Amino acid sequence: MLELKKVSKGYGTPGTHAFRAVLTDLSWQVGAGIRTGIVGPSGSGKTTLLNLIGALDRPDSGEILFNGTDISSFSNDQLAIFRQKSLGFVFQQHHLLPQLTLWENVLLPLLPSGKSVDKDSKDWAEYLLKKTGIWGQRNQLPSQMSGGECQRTAVVRAMVNKPSLILADEPTGALDEDNASILSDLLISLSREEGVTLVTVTHSAELAARMDKVWYLNHGTLSPFIS
Repeated sequence: MLELKKVSKGYGTPGTHAFRAVLTDLSWQVGAGIRTGIVGPSGSGKTTLLNLIGALDRPDSGEILFNGTDISSFSNDQLAIFRQKSLGFVFQQHHLLPQLTLWENVLLPLLPSGKSVDKDSKDWAEYLLKKTGIWGQRNQLPSQMSGGECQRTAVVRAMVNKPSLILADEPTGALDEDNASILSDLLISLSREEGVTLVTVTHSAELAARMDKVWYLNHGTLSPFIS
């Protein structure tokens, strides 16, 4: 499903002392439906890698293939459509809009299509909220909800467009142990039941241990992680 071919990414002006290479000729594959963890020291480029996969940034060189199509060559408009239709994002901070209710936040990704939200989409959103145990809070604002409830809302928002790939950047990092466990269960169960590929960056040994495969990122390259 996902393939990176000799991808490099750095920051600063190439050829100067200020340039910092983050990823170097990185080649990597993720199969459809696989739950993959990425671990590594802070500053190793884990978030940079997710941003490239998620079409939030472009590589300096190399190709990023999604179902055989090189998304790194897409125009900005094509990338926006790709993100909206194919990807779901879950970050360490939930990034819910404070002025919108839980229900409105969840439905927000459905609006860029330029159409009103249809009944099937609302039914799917309702199913997800009930499955995650927060249907009863759907009319509350984020400020009226706990951190764990907000993060579960963020997972539902990531799933509402029925993406084929979910990217999670430290999704349990801001949660206590109990809520982190609930969120880990949620991500894994939804991925398994809906056949969604999951790529998650994490410092949590517990979450990494539950992935199908775990990779270690350091010095710009990925290698299989051996615990």
